[in-house]
Amino acid sequence: MLFEIILLAGLGLAGFLLFGKPEPEPIFGVYKEPGKWYYLKYALFYCIMLSRKLIGNLTKGVNRTGYGLKSHPTLADMDVAQKLSPHSKAFDAVFFMATTKDGFYLVGGAERRHSGVVNGLFYVAVPGVGLLCSSKIPDTVLHGARENEFGAEGIRFIPIEPMKHWRVEFEGDMWHHDDPNKTSKVVVRGDWKSNLPYFDFDTDSNISTMCSAIARESWSREYFEFLKNAHQSHYEQMGTLKATVTLDGKEYRLDCQAFRDHSYGFKRDWKLMHRYIFHMLFLEDGTTASIGVICQPCTCSVLKIGYVYKPDGTLYPLEWCDLQLYQHGENGSPPRDHAFSFKAGGTVYRVQVDVEYESIHYKGEEREARMVERFVRYHVNGKVKGRGVSEFHYNNSNDVKRGTV
Repeated sequence: MLFEIILLAGLGLAGFLLFGKPEPEPIFGVYKEPGKWYYLKYALFYCIMLSRKLIGNLTKGVNRTGYGLKSHPTLADMDVAQKLSPHSKAFDAVFFMATTKDGFYLVGGAERRHSGVVNGLFYVAVPGVGLLCSSKIPDTVLHGARENEFGAEGIRFIPIEPMKHWRVEFEGDMWHHDDPNKTSKVVVRGDWKSNLPYFDFDTDSNISTMCSAIARESWSREYFEFLKNAHQSHYEQMGTLKATVTLDGKEYRLDCQAFRDHSYGFKRDWKLMHRYIFHMLFLEDGTTASIGVICQPCTCSVLKIGYVYKPDGTLYPLEWCDLQLYQHGENGSPPRDHAFSFKAGGTVYRVQVDVEYESIHYKGEEREARMVERFVRYHVNGKVKGRGVSEFHYNNSNDVKRGTV
């Protein structure tokens, strides 16, 4: 009897302390910390994600979308230009990155919008020459895009075979980042190819990282409506890019490690995004990785996502990452020399980052998003070298208020 009394008293005291415990204040008023209901919400959302994965497995071929579900029943339906939704901020975007061991970089992207508008950009970095930028950078608003095509004004990305082959093309003037008054004629013709599996962030991400992100947030009917309406389908894939770059008549033949992604959804509103950091790593031992930390306060203020391809091509989701947004460039100026660690496939990777080139471009009709594109060298676990691209995103409306732009 005494044991039962002590147990009930202990449970009552624990409940009193828990209910009376205040929720922690978000770091810098933005980044949520785990609160008193964190573990309960984690468990509940874990069950939700497992059930959605089960539904996805049982209803293959049915057009259902969302967390835990494939956006399309076939690869042919996924890996092509998508029909834009009727929303004014409807989007369909592809992005490509590639590097070589000796220091060439290629980066290009096209975000399809309504009325033939594309947010398009292209970068080329050539050893001994430097970084070159497509003519409209830092702006990226291009016009005259044809229906169901990625690109405009000399930039084109063409799907050839789903999840296997894309054509990458650029032709036009580029300005030199270290001498903006100098321009060069540049032509890029390349073929991105892969026989590796793609990583679908809806179905392949570690459930634990998603549950941790959702459990931090304050739950309400409005919150889950935001979560539903802001959802975007997104997948990535590593491969190779064989390309010819002609710079003022001089030809370079490149054999690159390469990355691509494809995102689409009902809408993309850059004003909702506070910040993100992404690192795409191409290591000399054949390891490749994509690691990201995202802060979109209306859905997840701290979301860590990503994956690693081991040298043999096996694919593992991110388990954890210690990269914190608020510790890296929160004032609008990203660090040029920093480090972070992450784990995937049972291996811990400790990454040193050293920036070679850096450029800024904007996305959105009102320049709502400021992207700091960084072309970097990596040093992993003290012994493996590599190169890659990192992107620091800032909400430009916030930057204007801070006076950093």
